[in-house]
Amino acid sequence: MKAIVLSDLHLDAAGGMETDDAFVSFLEWLTARAQSDDVPWRLIVLGDLLDLLHAPMGAAEPLSALEAVVAQHRSALAALGAAAMSGIQVEIVPGNHDSELVDPELQQQLRALVGDAAGIDAAQLRSTFHVRPWFVVVPGLLYAEHGSQYHSLNAVADPLAPFGRWSPRLPPGAVLDLGLRGVKDGARARALPRLLPAMLRAAANRRRTDAGTVVSIQAYARETGFSPGALAALRSLREDSPLALVRNLSAALLRRAGYLESRQQHAAVAIHRILAREGHSVPLYVFGHTHRVAHRRLPAEDKRLLWLNTGAWADGSYGFAEVEGRPDGVAARLCQWDAVARSARSISDSLLDQEGEPATRSRNAGNRSEDPVATP
Repeated sequence: MKAIVLSDLHLDAAGGMETDDAFVSFLEWLTARAQSDDVPWRLIVLGDLLDLLHAPMGAAEPLSALEAVVAQHRSALAALGAAAMSGIQVEIVPGNHDSELVDPELQQQLRALVGDAAGIDAAQLRSTFHVRPWFVVVPGLLYAEHGSQYHSLNAVADPLAPFGRWSPRLPPGAVLDLGLRGVKDGARARALPRLLPAMLRAAANRRRTDAGTVVSIQAYARETGFSPGALAALRSLREDSPLALVRNLSAALLRRAGYLESRQQHAAVAIHRILAREGHSVPLYVFGHTHRVAHRRLPAEDKRLLWLNTGAWADGSYGFAEVEGRPDGVAARLCQWDAVARSARSISDSLLDQEGEPATRSRNAGNRSEDPVATP
């Protein structure tokens, strides 16, 4: 098994084509590689493929926003559909900017739009094109999720329910993001007062588990093979306390660029413990959301783990992780797509040895942005 993981394309209704062109060339290269190989391939797009938070003008509900965004990025979605038709298992994980994709109706419409862009019947994509709410586990290889649950401004009580622009569950970070968008001087000062109602709602919902959440966890347990207790434990790892919010704001004001990464790393160790109890432990924990490409070895009781972040395609860094399961273990590396040369280059040495342990050498793979206060 080979898995490719990337994140944060943020395709929106503005319709800029630079990311699309890079993504199309990457998918063509990936498809050619997969077709010449004799092992299964998976492509995991780890959140914020689309930007539905910043809905286009006139979009009154999620479905119309989805259709407007896809209309501006048909080439990218067509290439994604072609990759799925070639036999690559394409898995989309919603992020904090496209959480509406948790809704089965939008998943069905996305598949139809991808099929239409690719010139194929959507029914042909049912076995190879999927939306995976919350997280993906590739047995023996990796655990992957978007990572916004460990950013206090964006964490939500129920990652299995849409929490985007049209939801009363909209987290404080999204309120701040929407307040800042399109506003220049003094934007943060004017936007901050809008945070209070969102923070009060988040605090009120923090420890509440409503009937819908219970039902969704039970259904997801059946789908994933995890126990409801394990999913509840994973859900409890979110960073949404008032103290976490204060720490996040302090880190941003002090320009501590590694704060969000450190929260994801702490979460990775806790996730590993939960997965180990379920018999699903893996050596590699992959996240997006920070828009920074980085990796780090992590200590755990029974073994050493690896956390990595694939960065954001939206900022032109075009990072991705390539993970391979072999008979003698797991290999992983961070790479960067060169859209001009239409080729990939490694930006890290091998990060896992043949037995799935982190390699001895480990270096930062090139951070490319400041620690954000609002929503990356």
